[in-house]
Amino acid sequence: MKPQRHAFPRPLFVASLLGLVTAACARDQESLTSIKSSADARLRDSRTPPPRDESAERLLASPLTADSATRAALLNNARVRAAYEELGIARASVVDALRLPNPELDAAIRFSKEKPEIELLAMLGLGELLFLPLRAGAANAELDATRTEVVGLIVSLAFDVRAAFYQYQAALQTLELTRTVLRAIEASADAAGHLHDAGNITDLDLATERAFAEEARVATRRADTEAAEARARLANLLGVTDAGSTWTAAGRLADPPREELALDALEGRALQQSLELQATHQHADAAAQRATAEKTERWVPGLKAGVSARDEGHWAVGPAVSVQLPLFYQGRGKIDAALGEERRQKALGAASAIDVRNAAHAAATKLTAARENALRYRDVLLPLRQRVLEETELHYNAMTIGVFQLLAAKRDQIATARTYVELLRDYWLARNEVQRMLAGGGVR
Repeated sequence: MKPQRHAFPRPLFVASLLGLVTAACARDQESLTSIKSSADARLRDSRTPPPRDESAERLLASPLTADSATRAALLNNARVRAAYEELGIARASVVDALRLPNPELDAAIRFSKEKPEIELLAMLGLGELLFLPLRAGAANAELDATRTEVVGLIVSLAFDVRAAFYQYQAALQTLELTRTVLRAIEASADAAGHLHDAGNITDLDLATERAFAEEARVATRRADTEAAEARARLANLLGVTDAGSTWTAAGRLADPPREELALDALEGRALQQSLELQATHQHADAAAQRATAEKTERWVPGLKAGVSARDEGHWAVGPAVSVQLPLFYQGRGKIDAALGEERRQKALGAASAIDVRNAAHAAATKLTAARENALRYRDVLLPLRQRVLEETELHYNAMTIGVFQLLAAKRDQIATARTYVELLRDYWLARNEVQRMLAGGGVR
């Protein structure tokens, strides 16, 4: 017999899963092979205490990190509350399946010349009692599937928050570098204006510098807009209105860590952990159990038994039985619907398995390439740009080149740094997707 499901307070549900997901996200090497069983235990056990002094307001009051942003979203995002309600609906279906049939009482009065005749009939649905275990098993299987989907939603939300946080960090860094480029180019354009007034540079040189300055201003406005859009996306996941909000993001994108995630056998590990795939199997099992219940019940539909009593000058009491005759309808529609749902869920499971395999292969390839690109820029291109700038300064001090070449070298160095920020963003997003798959999250 399946264990009895117990209700528990809504905040406790959020806090318990919050600890499960965000603690896992903080690990460098994701090892979440037991996430479903851990979540199931926490969902059933109402004795798990919530984190102390944990609230979305308190977390948002301090500069956010990827982990604190995740915790704030799981505490504040309305989709988590909606998922809890979905779980409550599935639990209500189990309660409905476990209900005992109410007794039926019929009464009849027949009037005659002598005295009225009274007949009483009390009946209880035996069929509902006999088939209760089958219906309860199907409802419990649906509850298991819903529980898996709820955990999947929370896992996906956690990794969506982390991805949005990385994008916001990258947008802020790009905006900062773009503003630095703009200051350098505006200085170059001002210098060009003075030199042109003195007759030391041509109209072509002046127009070129002014064109660079205008392009830099447009690029800065674009970077500012992209940062605002990234902040809005993150605010949506945090469950807050960005207008008038004062929350901030702490730190910058970190360099790739020394130890990389293990990518060997990623397909098999992702398949094993996929919550979406588990949910389709559970839905298929529930449909199969419903079909079994309908097949069994169709042969004795509406079976009832009880007691009949009749006043014949004295009360005559005896047993009574009622049963429907399945002459015209044998429950074929409900059986076909359940079997069709079972086949549909199996087909969805097969499609999900293919999606997971292909996504795992692509994610591993993308993470490997993103790491190599980021490290190449960090270890080779950035030092080379620094060397070019230093050599350009030496030539400028020796008066063998002009100020415009020096400013161009500075612009190139900053542009390389901006590209490195973009590569870092791509790396952390790729790493986040691998971690999502190892945690059982859905394929993006």
